[in-house]
Amino acid sequence: MKHLGWLAIGLLALAAAGCTSWDKYAAGQSQKYSGSPLFQMYEEWGTPVSRTRLLTGGRFYQFRKKATDCQASVWTNDLDIIVRMAVAGPGSCAAGW
Repeated sequence: MKHLGWLAIGLLALAAAGCTSWDKYAAGQSQKYSGSPLFQMYEEWGTPVSRTRLLTGGRFYQFRKKATDCQASVWTNDLDIIVRMAVAGPGSCAAGW
């Protein structure tokens, strides 16, 4: 009987997710290799809202564009050259990537 309750909750969550706007929650999720220095992003995205040094020597940064729902997660090497990037938010965030 417990399994049926969890199954019902899972199906309800899936139904709710199916009704939400894909554009709002999963825009782009584009990941790419950039190869450019991180400071070149500052002009467009502003300063990072969080910074973390990784055990590998690289760094992880998170950016959030002001007045939008656009977010970017950036992984860099130890020289702050972008190795990987993920962009999330409305569909307009991923335009041009």
